[in-house]
Amino acid sequence: MQVQKAALSIDEAAKFIGLKKSYLYRLVYSKKISCYKPTGGRLFFKQIELEQFLFRNKQGADYEEQSHA
Repeated sequence: MQVQKAALSIDEAAKFIGLKKSYLYRLVYSKKISCYKPTGGRLFFKQIELEQFLFRNKQGADYEEQSHA
């Protein structure tokens, strides 16, 4: 059984979503992805919010469009 952490560090978050840490910082500061700064310094992320970021802007596949016709 795998235990999920409530908060991920910048290193853990970058590894989880498969991005470089520097690019993750850029996404944070351009307000493309949300984070938490409880002490005003270190950044923390919720895993569920990282997943929401990954699964936004879905591109439909051909078979999905045909089933709705």
